[in-house]
Amino acid sequence: MSLFKKDTPATSATQQPVPSSTMQLTKGGSMKLTKTGAPIKAVNGWTAQRKDYDLKGLIRYRDGRLLYIGAANADESLRSLEGAVSHSGDSRSADELETISIRWNPQIASVALSSYSALENGAGSFKEYGVYVEIQNGSQVVRISAADASANRNSYTLCFGEIIFENDGSLTVVNHELYSAANSENRVGYQGDRVVMDIGPRGQNK
Repeated sequence: MSLFKKDTPATSATQQPVPSSTMQLTKGGSMKLTKTGAPIKAVNGWTAQRKDYDLKGLIRYRDGRLLYIGAANADESLRSLEGAVSHSGDSRSADELETISIRWNPQIASVALSSYSALENGAGSFKEYGVYVEIQNGSQVVRISAADASANRNSYTLCFGEIIFENDGSLTVVNHELYSAANSENRVGYQGDRVVMDIGPRGQNK
């Protein structure tokens, strides 16, 4: 995708309360989830009206390979080769949210989850628009929200955090809340096992 056009941000909708059954994970926090055998579902949502966000996953395999999962760039895959991770496809309607489904697989070490603010959103902070991701693991639901009010308004990508998979099948959700540099179109990457912003390939048009 190309850089933002400058326009007037839409007025944010009233912040929706987090359901009592959902655990809100703060920046730097982590939560270990139990193995259920069912797929984990990551959902990218927001509270502002007339906005569109592109949900992305970056798979880090135990052998060092990386694979971008998403629907907004020509070099992203909707499904990993082994079938463990899949994307719901590009959503262009305000009431249709993008999701990523993840099954535990011994080859996968972690999946970093990020959201790209689409061109038509204009400039505006993720916090202002109430952007969040929910990780649903059976009855366990963890929400990571954009909470940093000091984030640059021209940051186009927010990496919420990652899901780390252990060899025994257990998993840990970590909240990183990392923002891209101002005006950067480069995606999130890994240096070893550490998530780093702006070191991935530049976004491409579909």
